[in-house]
Amino acid sequence: MAVLHSQVLRPGGFSELFPAWARYPDAVLFAGGTSLIRSQGQELPKLPDNILSLEKIDELHRITRTERYLEIGAAVKLSDIIALGKTVPGAFSSTLLGIASPPIRNLATIGGNLCVCGDATAPMAALDARYELRSAGGIRWISANRFSSLPVNLSPQEMLSRIRIPLEQWTYTIYRKFHALTENDGGVLLMLIQNQKDILVKIQIVFAGKTLFRDKNSETYLEGKALPLDRKDAFHYRDLWKTYLEGLGKPGPLLRSKIINGIEAGILGLAD
Repeated sequence: MAVLHSQVLRPGGFSELFPAWARYPDAVLFAGGTSLIRSQGQELPKLPDNILSLEKIDELHRITRTERYLEIGAAVKLSDIIALGKTVPGAFSSTLLGIASPPIRNLATIGGNLCVCGDATAPMAALDARYELRSAGGIRWISANRFSSLPVNLSPQEMLSRIRIPLEQWTYTIYRKFHALTENDGGVLLMLIQNQKDILVKIQIVFAGKTLFRDKNSETYLEGKALPLDRKDAFHYRDLWKTYLEGLGKPGPLLRSKIINGIEAGILGLAD
């Protein structure tokens, strides 16, 4: 009996990729491959019949920096981003260092992690990153906050091609990773705080797991408050988040308690 082999196509650019994708609409984009392997849970994973390898598309492997932005191609490995050092916002690098082990980070790509709503979702949403999405019809940009809940905001035969991260200065970054005890109670909590002369100028809190949670309505409550915060204000801010999550009816009680306790600990760290 003949052994069927997968077909691997290696387009040299977007002008070759999308016609190939149209010809083989069942083809799967392939860069690091970690999500494909992990999802099967087998020693010898079964590959799709048609694979579109992204290794030769230079634009997907580029990293550029301007005064305002850091731009990263979707096929850049997590370890290569970490190696940039202080060029990378602290919230982003802390999160990447918490993902799996160095061998996995040498394979996994930032685009792949974001497309499965992995841990990198949290800093991208907290930092107000934007994503470039490409298809045969052209390019569109979308905010990380709109993209980052399963299923991700991608049209058929559309791909994440580039991430643009604003290089805003943050005074404090608080990172907490909740390891999953069940399928739905893990994720990353990030708190970004900006202050000037003992005045809290800006605070952004994001939790990303299976779903992204960010209460933008509460973010302005603490703006302009003197540091250290009054404990009454700190507890009120925690309660705003509690009301926000209860109003959504999700996540479940265990994860909701983790998020609220994490926010309380972080905010009380700013109180007297």
